[in-house]
Amino acid sequence: MSVSGVAYDIPEQYYTLLGVRPDGVASVVDLVAAGDLMTARNRATALLREHQSCTVVEVWRDGALVDQLSR
Repeated sequence: MSVSGVAYDIPEQYYTLLGVRPDGVASVVDLVAAGDLMTARNRATALLREHQSCTVVEVWRDGALVDQLSR
């Protein structure tokens, strides 16, 4: 973003993605720097495809569960 010729970076947010198996164990953890939740959701969807043992990917930000994606 630019205001009066000065460039400002939009800060990225950090999301923690937990790939959870059917037994409740989080066997996969991924830290994602993303500008918005949709970008983190896209990575969570990819994580489900990459790790067939996971049935759910939890999306966390600042210690709060913000989304869950399941198969």
